[in-house]
Amino acid sequence: MWGSGSYAAHCVMALRFDGDLYIVESQDAWYWPTSGLQRTPWDLWMKRAEDASFHVSWLPLSDEARAAFDSDAAREFYFETEGLPYGYHNFLFGWLDTPSDNLPGLMPNEFLPILGAILEMIVPKFIFTTVGEALNIRLGTKDLTIPELAAEAASQGMSLQDVMAIPEQDGWIYYGEEPRDGLSYVCSAYVAALYKAAGLFGDMPINATEFHPRDVYSLAFFNDTFDRP
Repeated sequence: MWGSGSYAAHCVMALRFDGDLYIVESQDAWYWPTSGLQRTPWDLWMKRAEDASFHVSWLPLSDEARAAFDSDAAREFYFETEGLPYGYHNFLFGWLDTPSDNLPGLMPNEFLPILGAILEMIVPKFIFTTVGEALNIRLGTKDLTIPELAAEAASQGMSLQDVMAIPEQDGWIYYGEEPRDGLSYVCSAYVAALYKAAGLFGDMPINATEFHPRDVYSLAFFNDTFDRP
């Protein structure tokens, strides 16, 4: 919320499977017993949300979006991605669109690479998962550390801020230490990917992995005049 100016911290989708309503989401068991890309029966999800003191906003699709929504394609995409880990690999990159104009005002542009290099000496696996592997993919390298990535970026005529601003691409495969990691989606990116699979974006060239929560709820897909229950 701080990084992207959002009024929401999490995004999910309600989707029916064999007539039963589920919540489909990407999360890492902060409040739930299971992590990753998953579905939870509606009643159980609502009970867990209440127990976690969530404030939940329901955004029903507009009539036009409902008519365009291919539920079978959305369910097929869900089954293709079910069980993948939460998208820590690209967690930071949905709101880093330029080298100098996306960080909140109190954070210098050089702060993230410097912090990453310091933390890399303390928690190297965590930094590689959240920052390092994404930067390696952008530079076409593998397993380089933050200082090594800075040197490689300079050799390619870029700063690390330039590299971080390269848009995340749908279909990038993250491996880390477990090749099964594969595709990487944070909560909002996963909802956007489901919209994309369901055909709501039509032929538009959309990278769902670039969507943070504010992007999702700002889409013109929702009915903003419905009668609230």
